[in-house]
Amino acid sequence: MALSKFFFKEGALVILAVFGWVRIKLIAKPTLLILTYHRILPPGDPQRNSEQAGMVTSPETLQKHIQLIKRLGAEPVHLDEWLEKNRQGQRVPSLAVAFTFDDGWRDNYEHAYPVLRTHQIPFTIFLVSKLIDTDKTFWPEQVLRLLVTDNVPSEDKCFHWLRPYINVVVNEPAHFPLDLADANLVIGELKRLDDETIYRNLELIYDVHPCLAPNSDSRAILSSSELDEMAASGLAHYGAHTQHHYRLNRLTDENQINAEILECMDDIKSLSSAHVPVFCYPNGDITHKGQRLVQSAYRAACTIKTGWNRSGCDPYDLHRFSLHDGNSFSPQRLLATIGRGLL
Repeated sequence: MALSKFFFKEGALVILAVFGWVRIKLIAKPTLLILTYHRILPPGDPQRNSEQAGMVTSPETLQKHIQLIKRLGAEPVHLDEWLEKNRQGQRVPSLAVAFTFDDGWRDNYEHAYPVLRTHQIPFTIFLVSKLIDTDKTFWPEQVLRLLVTDNVPSEDKCFHWLRPYINVVVNEPAHFPLDLADANLVIGELKRLDDETIYRNLELIYDVHPCLAPNSDSRAILSSSELDEMAASGLAHYGAHTQHHYRLNRLTDENQINAEILECMDDIKSLSSAHVPVFCYPNGDITHKGQRLVQSAYRAACTIKTGWNRSGCDPYDLHRFSLHDGNSFSPQRLLATIGRGLL
């Protein structure tokens, strides 16, 4: 049974890969593929031990993607430049590919940038503006690190808020550390809470146990000097991904929504001259209020909808392919992921 299941799965991947390849080769109208990455970490990097599945791609896998894109005859482009030509009705490549990175991770500079620079690939990083030049990081990474670390005093009162979400995933009594798969499921359960509530509870833990708090030695987000260096190459452009990565559908205060969407671009303009008027929705969470604000201040917006973008497409409804080691570690897997996204 297990063997037949394996062959069925592998056969399906081959079919999807062929489908993806054929669809790309038969493109009749100019098309843009947007490839989306988050973290770029080498195999064996310890940060992989406390990161969500689907968030990590190795530098070697990124290089394979670039090589495949070139073999397909696609032209790597700056996302904003393709969009501007599309807006003006100008000629665009028959098949263009935009490489994009969400969140502004430091490893984009350390491990992605050397690969992109070697191949002279333009790229866009969507920045969470208030995290630049800080030792802060996102709550899923903070929670994961706590869940998978030895000797965390999880019975302390300051951890009690977390218990109900752990208990949904792991039968009582649940003891730390959890394995990474279960910890990932806990992150999914926590998304029922708003971001600020989670951050407040994490601060309570750090108040009681300062040794558990993130520190400057473990800076995970880009610095302004790293942004400057990448921008100086002419390859890096920077779009907006809110000020704090708060999910917009969880915010009720209008001033806060305005700040997350509008003031984010003001922050990025002050950080780099390579800023571009393109927004990326955190988690893909879109609200009518958020859409109106984005359309009033930006030229385009990326969603988490899967698929490609034809010339003449709606610039505020851009589709992308979210990639990681699991779904694209080989050219066949990448083509299969594209094929699946085009069904």
